[in-house]
Amino acid sequence: MADGDWRLMGQHTWLAGRPLRRRQWTPHRPGWGHDHCAFCHAEIAAVETEHASLTSGYVTADDGYTWICQPCFDDFKDKFNWQVPPDDDQP
Repeated sequence: MADGDWRLMGQHTWLAGRPLRRRQWTPHRPGWGHDHCAFCHAEIAAVETEHASLTSGYVTADDGYTWICQPCFDDFKDKFNWQVPPDDDQP
């Protein structure tokens, strides 16, 4: 990925080196309907809808708050030095 990628908006300041887990989407708190990928803003939700085509992704392991879709994870995993336990790296 080139540094000029439109999805890069300073996330390195708070996502570089963070531990991630591969998970089905769950709400961060009651009433939460979906999240967005921290890079491309794709919606991630419990069920597929016309707005949310993704139901899983990578989430920050320490707080369960920040989500990253599979394509963005694949594109930026080396740049951001993410580590995912082998048993968690499952769709």
